[in-house]
Amino acid sequence: MMRAYRFVRSILPKRYFGWLRKNLIYASISISEEKFASLALAYSLSFSLLIFVILLLTGFSQYWYLSLISMPLIFTLPHLFVILIGDKNAEFAESILPDVLQLMAANIRSGLTPDRAFLFSARPEFGILEKEIRLAASKAIAGEPLEDALLSMGERIKSRLISRTFKLIVDGMRKGGELANLLEQTSEDMREIKLLRKEISAQVGMYSIFILVATGIAAPLLFSLSSYLIQTMYSLGKSINVPGAEGYANIGFLKLSIGGVSPSFIQTYASLMMISSSIFGSLLVGILQNGKEKAGLKYIPFLLAANFLVFFLTQIFLIQIIGLFTPSI
Repeated sequence: MMRAYRFVRSILPKRYFGWLRKNLIYASISISEEKFASLALAYSLSFSLLIFVILLLTGFSQYWYLSLISMPLIFTLPHLFVILIGDKNAEFAESILPDVLQLMAANIRSGLTPDRAFLFSARPEFGILEKEIRLAASKAIAGEPLEDALLSMGERIKSRLISRTFKLIVDGMRKGGELANLLEQTSEDMREIKLLRKEISAQVGMYSIFILVATGIAAPLLFSLSSYLIQTMYSLGKSINVPGAEGYANIGFLKLSIGGVSPSFIQTYASLMMISSSIFGSLLVGILQNGKEKAGLKYIPFLLAANFLVFFLTQIFLIQIIGLFTPSI
C-alpha cells in the first residue's frame, strides 16, 4: 500500500499535496494527503470504468468519452467536500470565538495564568475550537511562547478573521497591553462584525432569491417552452410536402426550416446552458451571502436538480395539455 501512495505522490504535483495538506487540517480530517489522493484517484478510476461498462451494456457505446470526462469530475468531488467542511468549520469558529475570548478573559481575571486560562477555556460546545485551544495551551504549557501558540490557532483554521484577530491580540501583548482587556475588547469587536454581516446578508437577501428563482425556475421554464416550440415547428415542417421546396415549408408569412436546427441539438444546448447557469448562479449567490465563491458550491446540486426537474415537467405538461387540443401531426 505504501508503494501505491509513493507512486501517486510521484505522478501528482507537489503543490497539490501542499494545498491538500492545509485543507485536510482545516477540515480536521486526520488522514495523510497521500492516502486521500490515492483513494480519490482509485474511486475516480473505478467509477469511470463502471460508467464505460454501463454504456457498453446499454448500447450507448458511441458515448464512451463520457467515462473519460467523468474521471476528473469524480476525482474533484471529494476535494470539494473537504473545502466545504473547512469553510463550515471556519464559519462555526467565527461565530463562537467571541464567547471563547470572553471566557479566556474571565479566567485570566480570576487569577489563572494565561496558558492555564486558555486550557480551562476549552469546552465541548466550542467544537473545533476546543481541539485548537487545547493544542495551543499544551504548547504554551510545554514552554513555547504564548504568542506563537496563539498564532498557530489562526493558521489551523481557514478564517482570515480569526487569523487577524489573534495577530491583533499578539501585537497588543507585545506592546504591553493587558491581556484580559485585549480579549474582552476583541470579543466586543467581533460581535459587532457579526451583526454587520447579518445586516449585509439581509440587505442582499432579495438579490440572492432573485438569482435562485431566475436560474432555478425561470430559465429552465423558458428553455422548455423554446424546446417544445422548436420541436413542434420541426415536426410540422417535416409533415408538410411543398412541391419544389426541399429545405423549407412556407405557411403564409412563416418559413419553417425542415433541415435546420434539430430538436436534439436544442435539448443538448438547453442542458449545457442550465448546467452552466446553475454553477455560475450558485457562485454568485455565495459571493452575495458570504463574500466567497466557494460558499455557493452547496447550492449547485439543488439548482441542477431544480433546473432539470422544471425543464422535463414543463415538457410533459405541454405534451399532455396541448396535445389534447391539437390534432396529431
